[in-house]
Amino acid sequence: MKAAVIRKYGGPDVFRIEEVDEPAPAAGEIKVRMRATSINPIDFKTRKGYLFFLSGFRFPKILCSDFSGIVEACGTGVTDFSPGDEVYGFTNGAMQGGGLAEALCCKASIASRKPAASSFEEAASIPLAASTAYQALTKVGGLKPGMRALVIGATGGVGHFAVQLAVIAGAHVTGVCRSSGEALARELGCEDVIAYDREDFRRAGKPPFDVIFDAAGKYGFWSCRSLLTASGVYVTTVPGPTVMPAVALTAAAKRKARFVGANSNDRDLSLMRQWCEEGRLKPTIEAVFPLEETRQAYELAESGRTRGKVVIRTV
Repeated sequence: MKAAVIRKYGGPDVFRIEEVDEPAPAAGEIKVRMRATSINPIDFKTRKGYLFFLSGFRFPKILCSDFSGIVEACGTGVTDFSPGDEVYGFTNGAMQGGGLAEALCCKASIASRKPAASSFEEAASIPLAASTAYQALTKVGGLKPGMRALVIGATGGVGHFAVQLAVIAGAHVTGVCRSSGEALARELGCEDVIAYDREDFRRAGKPPFDVIFDAAGKYGFWSCRSLLTASGVYVTTVPGPTVMPAVALTAAAKRKARFVGANSNDRDLSLMRQWCEEGRLKPTIEAVFPLEETRQAYELAESGRTRGKVVIRTV
């Protein structure tokens, strides 16, 4: 099968299109004939070698954790899927990946049936980013109806899902984004938008927030602490050098710092599917590239100026 592989860590130029062996599903796994994948920060961090302690030094590697496609075969013990089912989900990006190829094998437990009305490209943009946002806001942040939520990076890959999911949860949402993204942020559901290239949101004088989700991972708990309510929660996706100490130091405090690392499961993906089919959750896609232009896709995704997701079509 055809795949975009890397044989060393480095920049986007390390990708090569090669013929590799087709995978075969083990017990409890499904083989997915891939249609599309999308790029998440963990994918380019893995490619750069930042996560070598997880990804190791065995090459070649096939990156990208998001997948959407059609079940082609099932390993022994799989009862929830059959060949022909349209599915989506995400693997452990740093340790497994596999999305940049014409076929992928994964545990059946991390897959779910894709939203019926969504294209494969749209479905591929959802799994990791939307699951991260959902788990950050509801499971880690404890967001409930009527609460106030601040989403930093409101038009990015994770952030644009976070805004919609916070609205679905019944929260009042303020978004922080570049001024060029204000219209999109309001379209996604933000009641208020702060353009960080015109104003420091930390000095905007807004009422305190129950949950701050730093989807961009740029500011840190101590920088945002004064914006929280007395029992507010700051959540980030980036385990930087100041984040984990803050998590430990605030474990018993009322204002907490929390870190989220998403896991793929049918329950959450089924909720995403329901909300997509109801028209309440809509992915924003900046661009779609063919597999042969994986390098260009990564260059765009890493530019820091995309709105929503960058998708790679694998067929």
